[in-house]
Amino acid sequence: MKNKNPFCLALALWLTLSANAYAQLKIEITGFGSTQLPIAIAPLKGEEALPQKLTEIVAADLARSGVFKLIDSGGLNPVPAEPADVQYPTWKTRGADALVIGSVSPLSNGVWDVRFRLMDVLKQSQLTGFAYQVSAAQLRSTAHKIADAIYEKLTGDAGVFSTRITYVVKRGTRFELQVADADGVGAQTVLASNEPIISPAWAPDGTRLAYVSFERKKPIVYIQSLVTGARTVLANFKGSNSAPAWSPDGRRLAVVLTKDGNSQIYLINADGSNAVRLTNTGTIDTEPNFSPDGKYVIFTSDRGGSPQIYRMPAAGGNAERLTFNR
Repeated sequence: MKNKNPFCLALALWLTLSANAYAQLKIEITGFGSTQLPIAIAPLKGEEALPQKLTEIVAADLARSGVFKLIDSGGLNPVPAEPADVQYPTWKTRGADALVIGSVSPLSNGVWDVRFRLMDVLKQSQLTGFAYQVSAAQLRSTAHKIADAIYEKLTGDAGVFSTRITYVVKRGTRFELQVADADGVGAQTVLASNEPIISPAWAPDGTRLAYVSFERKKPIVYIQSLVTGARTVLANFKGSNSAPAWSPDGRRLAVVLTKDGNSQIYLINADGSNAVRLTNTGTIDTEPNFSPDGKYVIFTSDRGGSPQIYRMPAAGGNAERLTFNR
């Protein structure tokens, strides 16, 4: 499946890097040029009282997507916080098509009231706006929600800034499976091992991870809860157990096993029961993934003489070849 979102492409590159390598690397997303959407983000009124300004987080999210061109919002006095405060000709002169305004104010019991509005500079009207009442610990995630709302309103696609990422970091001989916010902040170690950890995969509900660990000197597929920390063995058959992929409903996974010979694709319940062989060839079938509706499994196979992408019904049946690259 094609992905035209450069943010996802850059993120995929980032996830292949170790923490040390990433610290020395700056990724610049190019290719949009004049098609970038010019947007200004005015400082939220009252955010100077916070440890980190929410507008900095929102701006970083939107800039990282590559879709937006950030317009300088400095030098204004007063800074607009309500629609009536907006001097549209000023923002139009600066080249902004859209403007973000809002405020942050403390309530009782450590709760903060966060408000934002997305304004159309050309039409001089409000496009969207939300108000949140959150704890101090939720301020950063609220900034990501604001970025998501802006991204979706202006592009028509759902934003991913409020999501989390998982990746493996290698520090010397130590491997760490980590989870962090989409911008890499707040990383937490889920599992640490002196043996490799590979192929982490999110469950659809975002509360569990499937991954492959070599801690027993062979590849075994585990499922771990991010809520309780408990983990269970999903697949520990003879030979290799690898490449877990969740079904959209989270009830099953596709895995690659060699227990009956070559690498073949099996479907297995999320509790590790009822492993059913899906492919049955004398070649290598690997890298499974479910279609969004769960009706098909897409995978790589060299059954045609070279590695190509195939699709077959998750209920079983004939495989259809999708690519014909040499």
